[in-house]
Amino acid sequence: MSDIKKNERKESKLQTIHNAYMIRQAVTNLAENNFYITFSKIEDRINNRIKELPEEEQKRVKDNMYKFYRSQINRLTDNVIELATGISRHLRIANTIFPTYMSEFEERRLEMDRAMACCNALQDELQYAGECLYADLNKYMNLVLEIQKEFNMIKSLRQTDNRFLKNIKNN
Repeated sequence: MSDIKKNERKESKLQTIHNAYMIRQAVTNLAENNFYITFSKIEDRINNRIKELPEEEQKRVKDNMYKFYRSQINRLTDNVIELATGISRHLRIANTIFPTYMSEFEERRLEMDRAMACCNALQDELQYAGECLYADLNKYMNLVLEIQKEFNMIKSLRQTDNRFLKNIKNN
């Protein structure tokens, strides 16, 4: 544990954490709007797929494809909200660790690594929404840029953490 008493520590006003909350709010708004998925494109894709099938088969295939797209949207919603939450969660955990021992330093760095991993995975999920679920990528291009900015801010924060190394105690 740290040799600095909790009441003597300064409250950190990390812009990185504030940005993580903004990303989380933006992702929630996207989910509320079904990621701006163009359902007419999904309809066209389904109709193209079933047009060669016998009529009795068309309804079954159409219903299954709608279930598939609905399940993908639900999965996407759960994943992006969890990843956006993960960014702020891991940053908050890292920010509560004031390292005086190497194990604390490593744990703080590991939490920042996890936040960066959430940024990358979140970008991947949003990319999937655009390419496979026909979402309007223009509607959340700014969010993708904010996620990249957040990633870079966390990376910079990790680099500035090297200041702790000179005061690290052995075990």
